Amino acid sequence: MHDVNGNDAGSSSRGDQAYEGLKTRILRHEFLMGAVLKEDEVASWFGGSRIPARDALRRLEQEGLVERVGRRYAVRTYTYPEILVTYRLRAALEHLSVELAVANRKAGGLDRVAHILELQRASLQTISRGEFSDLDTAFHLSIAAMSELDMLQHELSLILNRARLIRTNELAIDAGPEGAYRDHCRIFAAVQRGDADTAKAELDYHFSTTVRLHAISAAPGATQGSAK
Repeated sequence: MHDVNGNDAGSSSRGDQAYEGLKTRILRHEFLMGAVLKEDEVASWFGGSRIPARDALRRLEQEGLVERVGRRYAVRTYTYPEILVTYRLRAALEHLSVELAVANRKAGGLDRVAHILELQRASLQTISRGEFSDLDTAFHLSIAAMSELDMLQHELSLILNRARLIRTNELAIDAGPEGAYRDHCRIFAAVQRGDADTAKAELDYHFSTTVRLHAISAAPGATQGSAK
């Protein structure tokens, strides 16, 4: 069976499954930056052939989660300068997000953010880091949703996914879900008060650990353990 464009609909479906499945595994921190992704292995994980696996890898490459290394694909490695760019882009988008959230704050939007925070609080000790990262992303996007701008939500989603990948390499030494939850509570409290400046300052603090840890790792002579 073929779709309206003449493509094999079954292959397209398997490609979507491979794309969604591999993306979830990357975003849930199952692979460190630089991990090799062989087409045949990716295909075997999702019960398809190499063609949908290759399609999935190409799509993830476009999103900044995968890269070509020679003739192979690998989970993208971000250099320290690229991490700085990623986080400055994130800061710009999230600063705009809280400004618009404060300007447009309504009970429904605030309630959705509060609900996500309650899910975070209730699950601090019961879910994996990868699953908590899903809730982390949901928190930031729920604030962006208060802007009622689809473009802002889309662009922020792409940047947040890259930040999730970058964060994979620091899970053993960061503040963990408890630290993220506390940061989120302070950010939300500022939004509730209508204090965009404090919300932006809290966001900057929220980002600072990742940038600092990668700066230490990038320093001349740094070792994996030197960031502890």
